[in-house]
Amino acid sequence: MTLTGGALPYVLALLAAVVFLAVALGLPHVRRRRGQIVIRVVQTVLLNLLVVALAGVLLNNQYLFYVSWSDLLGTGAAGSDQVTNGNTAAGANIHVGTALSAHSGSLPPLPSPGQREQTYTVTGKVSGITAQVVVWLPEGYDPRAAKPYPVIETLAGFPGSPRSNFHGFELKTTFDGLVRQQHLIRAPVIVMPQVNTPASLDTECVNSPRPGGLQTETWLSTDIVNWTAAHFRVATDRASWGVMGFSYGAWCATMLAMHHPQLYGGAMSLMGYFRPEFTVDYDPLGTHVGPYDLAALARTAPPPVSLFLMASKDDPT
Repeated sequence: MTLTGGALPYVLALLAAVVFLAVALGLPHVRRRRGQIVIRVVQTVLLNLLVVALAGVLLNNQYLFYVSWSDLLGTGAAGSDQVTNGNTAAGANIHVGTALSAHSGSLPPLPSPGQREQTYTVTGKVSGITAQVVVWLPEGYDPRAAKPYPVIETLAGFPGSPRSNFHGFELKTTFDGLVRQQHLIRAPVIVMPQVNTPASLDTECVNSPRPGGLQTETWLSTDIVNWTAAHFRVATDRASWGVMGFSYGAWCATMLAMHHPQLYGGAMSLMGYFRPEFTVDYDPLGTHVGPYDLAALARTAPPPVSLFLMASKDDPT
């Protein structure tokens, strides 16, 4: 039974209920008073330990302080041979699912010619979601450039909008500095899709398994990716595509890269987390988190993606 699995809380809750009933009903019956006192004391201590353990497991499932029994007990190895160099992972030649196809033919005209910021309303052909997408083009963007541009998909936190990325990431200055002054990256096309539809709904970027449910993961990983390739002069190899986000957007970015390594070579998580954290108003998964438990995915079937994960000592999550 795994530490972060769905069965452990139910087992602890069942044991706590059994012990509680035994205390309430005075079971087992013992004639000697001293024996009764000892049994009740042991039962009471055991009941408290089970309740505390249950609370600890539920908190750990939410925040992933420990991802396995060996992690909790400190018996695991310091590293893992499944972890590879980030550059190697990002450029790996893999065959998973359907990769992005190169766009053929002429590109559609920009809605704001000569401007770096372009704003669209996009309807996803697969997800059916209609939402705003803001694109920040590199300086001197040329749709007929001999070499296609790399792409960075950026996801805002919640609550937020596509333009929140301009403030949270300082996109208008940071990436230009990385390109022009520091010469660390090639000038990218930066795509900022609206994550939640409606904007007030915390979807956690997941695909709902319910009939007619929101398919937000498909919107971000399939519709936005294909739409970008059809509208801009961008590369289609996975090493040229990355996704990044802050907090809620960081969770989404990491999840997208790990679920779709054929599309994204890497992801950047700034103060993110690694399991969906739904509100009481919307939870399409319930206890069946499945592939959305990224710690379990990294432990059992780590995909070849490059991950940059940033946190601070002030962030207990």
